[in-house]
Amino acid sequence: MAFTARQRVLAVALALVGGAAWWLQSDQTPEPLPAPPGERRPDYTVERFSATAMDPTGQPARSLSAKEMRHFPDDDSSELDLPVLLLYRPDSPPWVIRSETGWVSGDGEQVLLHGEVRADREGSAEARPVHLKTRELLVAPRKEYAETQMPVEITSEEDWLQSTGMQVWFGETALRARFLGRARGRFAVQ
Repeated sequence: MAFTARQRVLAVALALVGGAAWWLQSDQTPEPLPAPPGERRPDYTVERFSATAMDPTGQPARSLSAKEMRHFPDDDSSELDLPVLLLYRPDSPPWVIRSETGWVSGDGEQVLLHGEVRADREGSAEARPVHLKTRELLVAPRKEYAETQMPVEITSEEDWLQSTGMQVWFGETALRARFLGRARGRFAVQ
């Protein structure tokens, strides 16, 4: 049986239409493309993230919240948008530390804050209010310690101090700091 050219074209066209119909109807989902070299992809994200760690007596010791948190499986670290870190003190108001972005190490021992970083403690009967501004701050929340190599400004009522580089211990009622660069300031004597 000989096929005419028209029948062969019709047979090929029907085969193509059938193959296309089968392909469109198949339930196979394509596998995700691997990340390009050097690009990290999170394994999950959390909107309106919040976590609180308690002290041995069951009182809040520190809390961390963010507009969004992205977790990365390669090193178990997380990136944060608009993070807020609170360091609670039993004898004074908590330290409230805010920034534009942040990074948390996989073990939770380090929080690196970037952008406009502000650390504030309201005043109390025992301590004056303190406000700290810088562009980058590495915080060790469990140790109640922080440091920066960037310019920093600390204000407390009329007093102010500026320096490049600083270490600060938040765990004490009176703020204890060590300035790594040349410091200048103004202190009002009462």
